[in-house]
Amino acid sequence: MTKELSVYLGTSNKNKVFWNPKQEKNPHLITVGGSGSGKTETLKAIMLELKKSKINSIILDFHNDFKVFADNLVQIDKATLHPLEVQINEKPLDVCYKVSKMIASVFSLGDVQEAIIREAIKAFYLKSGIKDIKKANNGDIELLPFSFFRDIIFDTPIKNQGVPKLLAKISVLFDVDLFMEADGTSLSLDTIIKNLSVIELLDFPTDEVKALVADLLLKKLVNFLYIKGKCEDYWLYIIIDEAHRMMYPGSPVELLLRESRKYGVGIILASQRPTDFSETILANAGTIIAFQESLDKDAVFLSKQLRIPKVNFQKLKTAGLGYYLFSSKDETEQIQITPVKDRKEYKEIVKNFDEEERADYFNKELRRIKKEKDKYKALEVSNQDQENEIKKLEKEISKLNAEIERKEYSIKKTEAESKEKQKEIIKLSHENDKLDEKLGMRDKKIEKLEKK
Repeated sequence: MTKELSVYLGTSNKNKVFWNPKQEKNPHLITVGGSGSGKTETLKAIMLELKKSKINSIILDFHNDFKVFADNLVQIDKATLHPLEVQINEKPLDVCYKVSKMIASVFSLGDVQEAIIREAIKAFYLKSGIKDIKKANNGDIELLPFSFFRDIIFDTPIKNQGVPKLLAKISVLFDVDLFMEADGTSLSLDTIIKNLSVIELLDFPTDEVKALVADLLLKKLVNFLYIKGKCEDYWLYIIIDEAHRMMYPGSPVELLLRESRKYGVGIILASQRPTDFSETILANAGTIIAFQESLDKDAVFLSKQLRIPKVNFQKLKTAGLGYYLFSSKDETEQIQITPVKDRKEYKEIVKNFDEEERADYFNKELRRIKKEKDKYKALEVSNQDQENEIKKLEKEISKLNAEIERKEYSIKKTEAESKEKQKEIIKLSHENDKLDEKLGMRDKKIEKLEKK
């Protein structure tokens, strides 16, 4: 992100209002407002400005509202995503707790049900051959396909009233090809962050699955940022409409709001109700834009945050008319967001948008990953064949060596016997010599006697 990024939002008292993330306490922005109040149009306006400024950004699109802005249209249902994947330097035990908490929050599970999920994940890791789940992954971990997790969770030995309800609630997970066909994750975050990427989530079967997919993607992004390291300049924005789906203690969104700034990443969140966000989350936002809120509870909440009377929010009627508060300013001011249709670059973007072309960028990456994966598997098969051939040859060599040892032993034994025989022959020869000597002496005696 360029240091001088200036995002045109709209007008206030006929003066243009620009959002300059570098001037705020952090680069995060939160916008809230009831249905039709203008928050989605605000996101579109910001996306247009980011695109103009060639800023890398990712939007999690729950309703396919933003695809026209995409340089890279990520049709994620064509990929695979392994929910239990352990990334480099992650500990399987940590993943157990993170993913079980994630599933429990998304599906509104109780503590016991969450514990069952957690123990099933541990069992899955053990079945995958991981001996020590407290040891960080150094790249050697290879998981079984996620489909094995279904068998583990359905065969749980725990018997209580909560198990059938648990299985009924999460069974939709096992109907999603994105998960069930996964023996790994075929998403390249490195590719996604290089462009303005819109991740389409509309076609997934339930809101829970959509939220879980989004959570898993953000979890992977958090770990990706840890590995990438700190960065002083802002270079990436993550935009989440319908952010209330992902608001729970320990969510990746909460973590990103707290820590992403030091990695050069900004977060933009939108939701209908301000009470979807905790005061902690709002406190971590450098900019707040609020539109019409008819509920008294929501208006009171906004009144405390933006320090203006609650009635100000209740009286708003015009779409895109609201209030903004920059951390760099002391006072809240009214703003009329300039909609994208009134911005000259928008018509050109719509005119040049080719959905198939924008989706093909991601699909090409999927094909490349699949090709590399197939090549790797072919190498594995080839290596296995070679290993089997080597083992076969080693057995044959072992047999030949044993045969050689037997023959050497036989030869040595024969040689030893031959030496013994030679010794016996020499001994007999010596004895013969002595006998001949005795015979010679006897003959001489006889000869002397005959002479006499």
